Amino acid sequence: MPTPRPPALPWFALAALLVAGGLVYLLAPVLTPFLAGALLAYIFDPLVDRLEARGLSRATGTVAVIVLAGLGLFALLLVALPLFQGQFAELSHRIPAALELLQTRLLPWLSQTFGITIDTDLGTLKAWLTAKAAQNGADWLPTLQTGALAIVGILANLLLIPVVMFYLLRDWDVMVARVAALTPRPWMPTVTRVARAMDAVVGEFLRGQLAVMLALSVYYTLALWLAGLDYALPIGLLTGVLSFVPFLGFGLGMILALLVALLQFGDWTGIAAVAGIYFAGQILESYVFTPRLVGERVGLHPVAVIFALAAFGQLFGFVGVLLAVPLAAILLVALRELRGAYVASAFYGGGYNPASPASPVSAMSAPLLESRITSLPLVHKGKVRDIYAVGDDKLLIVTTDRLSAFDVVMPTPIPGKGEVLTKVSAFWFDKLKAIVPSQALAIDPESVVAANERDQVAGRAIVVKKLKALPVEAIVRGYLVGSGWKEYQASQSVCGIALPAGLQQADRLPEPIFTPSTKAAVGAHDENISFTQMAALIGQELADQVRDVSLALYKAAAEYALTRGIIIADTKFEFGLDADGKLVWIDEALTPDSSRFWPANQYRPGSNPPSFDKQFVRDWLEASGWNKQAPGPELPPEIVAKTAEKYREAMTRLLNG
Repeated sequence: MPTPRPPALPWFALAALLVAGGLVYLLAPVLTPFLAGALLAYIFDPLVDRLEARGLSRATGTVAVIVLAGLGLFALLLVALPLFQGQFAELSHRIPAALELLQTRLLPWLSQTFGITIDTDLGTLKAWLTAKAAQNGADWLPTLQTGALAIVGILANLLLIPVVMFYLLRDWDVMVARVAALTPRPWMPTVTRVARAMDAVVGEFLRGQLAVMLALSVYYTLALWLAGLDYALPIGLLTGVLSFVPFLGFGLGMILALLVALLQFGDWTGIAAVAGIYFAGQILESYVFTPRLVGERVGLHPVAVIFALAAFGQLFGFVGVLLAVPLAAILLVALRELRGAYVASAFYGGGYNPASPASPVSAMSAPLLESRITSLPLVHKGKVRDIYAVGDDKLLIVTTDRLSAFDVVMPTPIPGKGEVLTKVSAFWFDKLKAIVPSQALAIDPESVVAANERDQVAGRAIVVKKLKALPVEAIVRGYLVGSGWKEYQASQSVCGIALPAGLQQADRLPEPIFTPSTKAAVGAHDENISFTQMAALIGQELADQVRDVSLALYKAAAEYALTRGIIIADTKFEFGLDADGKLVWIDEALTPDSSRFWPANQYRPGSNPPSFDKQFVRDWLEASGWNKQAPGPELPPEIVAKTAEKYREAMTRLLNG
C-alpha cells in the first residue's frame, strides 16, 4: 500500500492562516496581552540571544531585557507625566481668567451674533446638576460599575503582558525547535525558507516602523516649534514615539498640544495652527510615511497598507490595527508561495513556456557537471553552458551545474544551479522583451533530443535562434564594488570614468555606468576596455545602441528587483545580431552568475554586502590558500549546500515575488 503524501505545503499554509484568522476573530477581546507579549518576545529575542552568548543564562537574560524595557517605558513616562502635571497646574491658575473671558467676550458674542443666551449664574447651574444627579443616579451607577470593571480589565492586561513576555522570551528557542521537530521532513527545506522570508519581512516592518517614529518625531517637533508652541520638543517626541500604536501618538499628542496652545495663545489663530499641524501629520503618517517607509520595505503597495489597517481594524478591533501591517506582510509571503505553487502547476503551465518557473528546483536532483548529448552536434563548451546545434538556424543551450570562480571551473557541481540560471534568464528575457528581443524560442528542449537524453535538458536547457555574437561583454555598474572599488581607491575612476570624491565601498553610484570588456575564452580573464575601444571593434552606431540598451535593461531590472528585496549591484549582458543586423539579447540574463545580487535588508555602504551567488565559494577559496590557477580544488559539502540555497533563494524572490 503506497504511503499517503502530505498535502502541498502552500495550500496547507493557507488553511492554517485561515484557521488562525478565525481564532483571532473569535478570541480578539482576550488576545491583546498575549499578542502584545508575543510581539515583544519576538522583537527582543535577538537581544536575549546575545546576552546568552555572553554567558548569561536564558532566564537571567530574559529578566534583564524585560527590566531594561520597563526602565525605558518608565523614562518615557518621566517625560510625559511632568508635562501633564505642569499643564494642569498652569490650567488651574488660568481658570478664573478663562471664565472671565468666557463671560465677558464669548457669551456676549454668541448672544449678539446668533441670539443665543446662556445663563451663567453658578447657583442655578449647581441646582441643575443636583437635580440631574438625583434623577439619574440609578442610571449612573451601572455605568460607573462598568467603567470600574473596564479599568480593572485594562490594568489586568497591562500586568499580564510582561508575564506572557517573560515565559515566551525565556522559552522562545525551545518552542521554535519543537515546531521544527514536528515539521514533516519533506517539508523542512520549504518551511525553513518560508520562515526565514517571513522573519525578514517582519524585520523590515520593524525597521520601517522605527523610521516612521523618527520621521514623525522630527515633523511634530519642528512644526510645533515653528508655530511658537511651548514644550514643542517633549510633545513632538512623545507624539512620534507613541505612534507605533496607531492613533495613540496622534491623539495624546494633539490633546497635549491643544491644551498648551489654549493656555499660551491669546487668540484662536495659534490653536487652529496646532490643530492643523496634527491633522497634516496624521495625513502624512497614514498616506506617506507608513505606506512608504513600512509598506515598501515589506513589499506591500501603499494602498495595500491602508487597506490592511482598515480591514484588520474592522475585523479584530484594536488588536487588528496594532498588528495589521506585520500580519499583512506575513500573509504576503504566504501568498507569494501560493502564487509560486500555482504558476508551477500543470493547470497554469499547460504547454511549454520558457519564461515560466514550470517546476520547482529540487535540492535533491542529481547535479549535472557535463552534458553528454550525442543526438546533436556539440558546437561549444563554455564555463557553465554546453551548446549544441539544432539544424542550421537554432541552438540548444544546456546550463550545467558547473561553477566558475576566478575564471576557473570548479570540479564540484552545485546541485540545481543550472535550473536556477535557466529559469531566471527565461524570466528576464520575457519581462524585458519590450526593451530588446531575446534569442529564446518557445520550443520544448526535450523535443529536440533523443528520449534517453531528456533528463539532461529537463528544466535546464533552452532552444534559441542561432545568431552572430558580438565580441564584447556589456557591463553595467550601479554600485561601487569589486574591481571597480579597487580602481576608484587608486584613481577616483572606474574604467576611465571619473566619479565623485568621497564614495565608500558599495556606495550607490549617482548614475549607473557602462564599462565594456572583452570576451575571454575558458580559463582566460576578461579585460576591461574603454567605450572608444569598443566602438573601434563593433562600430560607433552599434556601440551606442549596446550601451543604451544595456543601461535601460539594468535600470528596469534593478527597479523591479528592489521590490523583491534584491539590489542588483552590477551585471553583464551579451548581445548578438540577427540576419537583418538587429540587436538581440543572448546567452544569460541577469542571473546570480552574471550579476551581483545583494539582499536589500543587509545593504550597508562602507562594506561589501553578502550576495546571492557564489560568495560562499569565493570566500572559502580565498581562505584555502589556492593559487587561483586551474585546476580548482574540490568544494566541501557545506559550501556546496549553502551556495545552492542562495541560488534558489534568488530565483524564488524574483520569480515568485
